[in-house]
Amino acid sequence: MKFKANFVEKPANFQMDDCQIEKVVELSREDFGRLKITPLANQPFLAEHRDCMFHRDGVIHCLLALDQGSNDGVLVDAEQYNCARLAAYIPGMRDIVNAQMERAADFIIQRGTENTASGSWCVYFDDLEEHLDLTVREGSGFDSMLRAALKRRPEVSAVDMHDGCIEMEYHPEYCRRLNSTLETKAPELCLKDILPVLAGGGLTLLTHEEADCVVLPENLLKLNAAGREDYAGLLDARVAEIVPGLEGTEVVLTDVAPEELARFNEEYEAFTEAELSMGDMTP
Repeated sequence: MKFKANFVEKPANFQMDDCQIEKVVELSREDFGRLKITPLANQPFLAEHRDCMFHRDGVIHCLLALDQGSNDGVLVDAEQYNCARLAAYIPGMRDIVNAQMERAADFIIQRGTENTASGSWCVYFDDLEEHLDLTVREGSGFDSMLRAALKRRPEVSAVDMHDGCIEMEYHPEYCRRLNSTLETKAPELCLKDILPVLAGGGLTLLTHEEADCVVLPENLLKLNAAGREDYAGLLDARVAEIVPGLEGTEVVLTDVAPEELARFNEEYEAFTEAELSMGDMTP
């Protein structure tokens, strides 16, 4: 088996140092090659990150330099110089970091999808440090790598990081509590049977299983007798399901042409505009 290693002549010991990576930087192949071949030469990028390299309580707080052209990395403590005064070359370091990011993504997604009742959940950087021994801070490089790992996951619809918090939005179908407590199948219900309840239960949207048109139930309740007769097909529509949506509870209709929803919206808007143009007719 072929392998690469950095052999040291007459080593005193092989004791490992405790270290914590404070920041990750990506180096071009040229810059990484300079660091790899001549670590004690001047390395301009180190001057920009001196504040993240220090010793505290027996732990080496260091910078991780990753090669854009390979999976290798170098841990560096410049000791306030512009060269790698203290360093360790780690083959395959990018794979190690990516594996840790995937582990953190698993943790965040499991926490959120098992507990959220709204599709949103927040995990703090401190939670990652406590449970995974992973230190993530804004601008450290780990934050962007973690964000990229989360965005690749099918459960995730949006990610935002600020003030030490990872705010997540999940697709509803992956949220256990959301599906078990809020999703209701109602194949035998007609819209007219539940319309009064829908109008008084918070933001509810009437949608169609085959179109993107949206009708507000409270607008339908304003129909007079003639209007109810005109829109009998819409009122008799079957409720396929009631599910939580990003903007409110969605009542999905079937057994009605989607054009009926669009026709109602157009005529309701025209009626509203006509009323506004007439102004106050009170004598």
